[in-house]
Amino acid sequence: MSASLGKRVLRWTVLILPWVLALTLAAGWGLSVWTPRYLETLVPKLAADMGLALTEFRIRDAGLFSADIGPVRLGGEDGVRLYNVHVTYTPASLRMGRVNSVELDGINLSCAFDGKKFSLPVLDLLPKSEGDAGSGGLPALPLESIVIRDAVIHCDIKGTRLSVPFSARVTPGKSYGFSASLTPRDQRVDVSGTLGPTADDLAVELVAEGFSLGAVNDFLPAPMTGRLDLDVQSALNLSDPHGLAASFTLALADADLSALGVGLADDAVIKARGRVEEKEIIFSLDPVAVASPIPATASIASGWISEDSLFAQFDLEGAGVEMGGRLEADREGDLWDVSLTAVNTDNLTVNAAGRAIHLAGFTFSLAGKAGTDRADMVLDCSTKGAALGNFGFRSGSLRLTLPLMWPAPERHAPGSLRLSGLRFKDRRLGSVTASVRQRGTGLDYSGTLFTELLPGLRIPFSGLSSMTCRDASLEFAVNGYTLPADFNPAALDPSLKGLVLSGRIDAEGLILADANGMESHLKALFSNGGLSLTEGTTSITGIRLAVESPDLLSMRTAPAQKLTFDTLSAGNIAITNGEISYQIEPGGVVLVEDAGFKWAGGHVSSRAFRIRPGSNEYALTLFCSNLKLSAILAQLGLARAEGEAAMSGELPVTWKHGKISFSSGFLHSTPGEGGVIQVEALEDLAASIPEGTVQRGQIELAREAVRDFEYKWVRIKADTVGEDLLVRLSLDGKPRSTLPFVYRREFGGFLRVTGDVKGSNFQGLRLDVNFSVPLDRILLYKDIVNMIE
Repeated sequence: MSASLGKRVLRWTVLILPWVLALTLAAGWGLSVWTPRYLETLVPKLAADMGLALTEFRIRDAGLFSADIGPVRLGGEDGVRLYNVHVTYTPASLRMGRVNSVELDGINLSCAFDGKKFSLPVLDLLPKSEGDAGSGGLPALPLESIVIRDAVIHCDIKGTRLSVPFSARVTPGKSYGFSASLTPRDQRVDVSGTLGPTADDLAVELVAEGFSLGAVNDFLPAPMTGRLDLDVQSALNLSDPHGLAASFTLALADADLSALGVGLADDAVIKARGRVEEKEIIFSLDPVAVASPIPATASIASGWISEDSLFAQFDLEGAGVEMGGRLEADREGDLWDVSLTAVNTDNLTVNAAGRAIHLAGFTFSLAGKAGTDRADMVLDCSTKGAALGNFGFRSGSLRLTLPLMWPAPERHAPGSLRLSGLRFKDRRLGSVTASVRQRGTGLDYSGTLFTELLPGLRIPFSGLSSMTCRDASLEFAVNGYTLPADFNPAALDPSLKGLVLSGRIDAEGLILADANGMESHLKALFSNGGLSLTEGTTSITGIRLAVESPDLLSMRTAPAQKLTFDTLSAGNIAITNGEISYQIEPGGVVLVEDAGFKWAGGHVSSRAFRIRPGSNEYALTLFCSNLKLSAILAQLGLARAEGEAAMSGELPVTWKHGKISFSSGFLHSTPGEGGVIQVEALEDLAASIPEGTVQRGQIELAREAVRDFEYKWVRIKADTVGEDLLVRLSLDGKPRSTLPFVYRREFGGFLRVTGDVKGSNFQGLRLDVNFSVPLDRILLYKDIVNMIE
């Protein structure tokens, strides 16, 4: 039974299969002939249903499942011409009036933006929703997707042409989904979104990663480079473009903003975020490190931009200072009314050019009118007080008002600078009033320092500074200022109380600054000077002090500065032709390189030593050359003497806790050179010794011997014992005449003889005479101690 059934199925298969194949081939041939004709009818109908003005098309090739159509023109001569449209379908979908996909190749579109209006002609070919805005649905497209490949849109942006290759895909439905990839100048931008459920409802997301700004430099307000990451999400009712709502985030790395005069720190990234709503862009900026023109970190906590206004609340942190401020701008015709303010009421320390500037609060304001190519502003900044590091310079209130204009005028209206309470350490320097004006891209200023240091002293100054770099200069001078009569320098330093100073002051200084730092220079001269004590007899005449400093801020001088004087006198002591070479070192240390003067007919000098602030102990050695013994004894008030005995040697001197002392000082005559000396007025040496004693006889013998003494050598030793100066005078030689003294064995010494008794003729005699003088009886010593104390 089963074998018979199998034979019958096989027989019928053999009989029917050829007919089936023949019918199938016939149907395929019929459809291939029918499809092009059907498409020629269907395509115009579909275009009409979609609201597209189809003015030209030709079917080049058509099969059961796809067709190539082209060229195709939408619209008139200014419409879009498609060189090839590839359509995929099935016979069943064609019967239903639909296709699977439409693939477009080589589309060329155009757009334009003139700064105010954007136009994209292809949008005029798209269907519009019917009914009220926002209420019409999207037309139902008889296809599943539209694919665009190798397309280019040519844009005219303010006269500059930009061609942007792109590809896209559109998936119709109740809402149209779309995605596109644009590559302007080889930089990729991805766009995706939806249109619907009405033709007015548009949502778009734009994403760019590593977009090089340098590729579109010619479209930016200022040339800049960097890698931009951007993500924008937006929603728009096309019937109400002003209702755009969007949010965005951006990050710009490796940015070069030098064209804006701004340099970012290494690895700095500009990060911002914000949103668009009600015709305003609301944004914030994360902290970003700036390297120039001033190292700082800037951030914007909140801000907004609209067509007619701008606002930003920002924070700046740099040079050790934090400042908060506001930027506000409102449009007034072609210009903007701009106001920029920054305030910090706390005490600040600004680290600039390696130096610290302390401020008692700071207020900054810049206000005026500004446009795209011009500005007329006024800068106003002030502080309640300022101090320069640890240098001792400080001031009271400071205020600068400066009109500024762009394009930069050759000579603008003047502003003002006022500085009060200028001080150096505990000394009042005075106040400053100056005129400041813009001159091109720099500032020109001139003014006067009204100083309280010296009565009636006015120091004029002038200078220039650049607003585009760190170059600046300041010059000042004092020409022929003469101290008033009986001037008391205690106003300069309270320790100078009790002095009277006279003389003339001349000075000139220069301060220069540039990108490499600051330089300063001062040359000053005090001449025709005189100094005297109100209580005492010491006076100095012919003082000349020269000072040259290569760095004013550190208060140091160049080497080999000179202080000279003609005479220094105190009672019987007279010093002439004094000369001191010195150098002021950092920290107020004075290096006395060498010093010398003429005294007692010879010369006294010292080697180098340092005077340190706060030190109360010094030691130095005075080197004496060719001092006249007669002058030494006379000026010290020890005796009256005549003769040419010249003394040389060393006098170690110590200053300790307000006292001057001598230790093992010695002077001696020139070896091998004898001479004659006559010493008078030694009566005081014998007055305190009883007559008739051996000691009285020795003193009287020595007194008579030195009245006319021919010496082989002379020596003086000097030491301080307690409060007295002990001077030991030693002489070796012989009296030039017979002395009225004879030796008495029973007496044990020499006795004076009178009458016709012949005295003694000494052929060799050594005398040691000690003088003890209270130091405060030596007027110069007393006055020096009083001055130092």
